[in-house]
Amino acid sequence: METPRMKTPLLFAASALALAMTSASASAQTPPASPLTEARDWSAVLKQDAQALHDVILDSHPGTVDPLNPAFRGRVEAGLVEANRRAALTTDASGWWWAMRAYVAAFDDGHVQISMQVPGGFPIRWPGFLTVFKDADQVVADRDASDASTPSLGARLIDCDDVPAAQLAQARIGEFRGRWFLQSQHDQFGDWMFLNASNPWQTEMRQCRFDIGGQTRTYGLNWRLADADDLNARRLKLAQRAHNGFNITRQDDGGYWLSMPSFNASPDSEAYAGLTALLAEAANREADLHAAPYVVLDLRGNGGGSSHWSQMLALTLWGEPWIRANLEQTVEAVEWRPSKDNIASLEAFREEIRQGGGSADMIQWAEKAITGMTQARAAGLAYWRDGDPVEEVEQTGAAPSNPNKGRIYVLTDSACASACLDAVDLWKAVGAVQVGRETSADTVYMEVRNAALPSGLAEIGVPMKVYRGRARGNNEPQLPSHLFNGDMSDTAALAAWIRELNSRS
Repeated sequence: METPRMKTPLLFAASALALAMTSASASAQTPPASPLTEARDWSAVLKQDAQALHDVILDSHPGTVDPLNPAFRGRVEAGLVEANRRAALTTDASGWWWAMRAYVAAFDDGHVQISMQVPGGFPIRWPGFLTVFKDADQVVADRDASDASTPSLGARLIDCDDVPAAQLAQARIGEFRGRWFLQSQHDQFGDWMFLNASNPWQTEMRQCRFDIGGQTRTYGLNWRLADADDLNARRLKLAQRAHNGFNITRQDDGGYWLSMPSFNASPDSEAYAGLTALLAEAANREADLHAAPYVVLDLRGNGGGSSHWSQMLALTLWGEPWIRANLEQTVEAVEWRPSKDNIASLEAFREEIRQGGGSADMIQWAEKAITGMTQARAAGLAYWRDGDPVEEVEQTGAAPSNPNKGRIYVLTDSACASACLDAVDLWKAVGAVQVGRETSADTVYMEVRNAALPSGLAEIGVPMKVYRGRARGNNEPQLPSHLFNGDMSDTAALAAWIRELNSRS
């Protein structure tokens, strides 16, 4: 489990942590000694792991008892039925893995997750080219230049084996990734259209039609094993992922760039050390940040962690008077599912923070949550409600002024989820301008803990709490005011683009 947020009393009474765990996908090659190649009764493994996922969700997920989501229980049961149907046909590890992925994806919830816990993966086949989404279309973005039988770069996919491109993408990608209605899912996983990591629940297309310069051309597909290193390099280039550290950089024109690729709050993590140092430096340079012509809060690659960091940075940049005057309550309350294992997970977190020298406020919050959940469980309650009232402070005198001379921009990409979304919610509410790309999205079910599956091959992530009255809707992304159409990994190009935006403001 990543760590709960430290709730700042009063000002952020209803704001809470959002967590993210990156689900593992199959790698390009299977090592000879991989447990995935062992002779096992994979049908029985799938049945056992699917049942365990079902049981953990029923026991600990807040959606199971949520009166505002009566359809949730049906998804739990339907997923188990489908997994058991596939188990009857499963003969190897790939059947187990992709059936479990489909079960998890059916929740359409980025916080219900599965990750492989053993080395190895599955061989990946491809037809010599990769497509990505460009708006609503799939276009060829990379190809084996030595293979003249592959479609040219920029070719737009029409259909394969008479199945329209959009329907094909839902079946080949959406069914195993979930939330296919989100642009961020298209951005992150679109290149899986013409990849097959030994997934027995999908077939390899025989021929596809493409639009090339207004002309329709048909291509037969020659599927073959991909070279792992070559394919990884191609996909990495298409992903446009920035690889930034935690730092504050003064730009040549006097602007400031704050890079925060994670909000992880585990005391032994690199992110914890980097964010602690960044917050300290921001406090020391507060006057410079206020006087700057602009400030960029770079969240590229940030998949979440703890909202504690974004709250603290907001206090430095805007100050409590401005935030009080401009921030409407974004969450009314938080309700926790008080299962035995959820409580144990928070107890383990509290000890981790104690041993790692974490903040007293964070420890105090954990103790409050543990006590409240324990009492709720003893009383047979479905939830423990954490909803401190927001203190109303009467404004006297003149309204506070924005301490920042220039604009503050929050730069996002499709990886932004969980606590990253909480940061965007908060910063935009008090005046920041979102730029870059559309974010990912999350449901109102948050705070992930991990649970091992009986096979020992994977673990799942299960939310423990539910937001009530969140201003941003369920599975609703944050949309940028200014969309960047270039390479999101090109920091220099982004910096020039933001400078130009700011000069026109």
